[in-house]
Amino acid sequence: MKLVRFMDAAYQGKASGRKLKTRPGDMIFSLEDLADQVGVKPTRAEVEQFVPQDKNQLDMLISLDSGKRYSLLWGYLTSLAAERSTVPLLLPCRDYAGLELMQGTIIMQEAGAHVGERMKGGKILVRGSAGDYLGQEMEGGGIVALGCRDYAFRNMRGGYGVVRGDGGKFTGLGNSGGRIVVQGSCDERAGWLMRSGSLYVRGDAGDYLGLLMSGGKITVRGKAARRAGWRKKGGSIMAASFGPEAADDVLEMD
Repeated sequence: MKLVRFMDAAYQGKASGRKLKTRPGDMIFSLEDLADQVGVKPTRAEVEQFVPQDKNQLDMLISLDSGKRYSLLWGYLTSLAAERSTVPLLLPCRDYAGLELMQGTIIMQEAGAHVGERMKGGKILVRGSAGDYLGQEMEGGGIVALGCRDYAFRNMRGGYGVVRGDGGKFTGLGNSGGRIVVQGSCDERAGWLMRSGSLYVRGDAGDYLGLLMSGGKITVRGKAARRAGWRKKGGSIMAASFGPEAADDVLEMD
């Protein structure tokens, strides 16, 4: 057989300079294999077409180090694995765990950034602290973490989030639904641009609490620092006491 015909047969009529496309149901042995099919920034639906049905194979993919390049792929795989599992899924500390989770339970000792992003159902328990963007754009389900960094529950539309310790800056930024509870204190600009939903802080809140908010409810059992409710257009803010330059319509608890 001539070399040209041999190569054509080997590549099934495709150009030899390109990788063979894997069909849904074929074996995916690495995150790189998956990225060859769907890219590194796919939708969940695109990833689902190539997710292994075999549990051991899926567990193997989740156990691989995703790095930054394949973090979205790894995140989708963790959600799909949790949804199929009859027991809680234990995961290492990485970014995007539980990406678009719909059901099931994920448990982590520590968590990276973007954990529970765009989740619609299920539960995520972080026994330690989480990174930035915890529960960003979540629509349902629940997240409980010991602590978190900045932008927790940003653009939240539903579900609930509980921070058992302190939260960082910008907690609940742009919320349009859902419930947030911070059992410690939170840093500056919590509830910024909030449109609806609720934020409860058992400790103190930093500067600019409820900045530019137009709806929703913020309750702080401790002190709200300077400029709480600044340029507020709607909603309610209540705290035990307020710092200087608070808006006229904030309420002090009895």
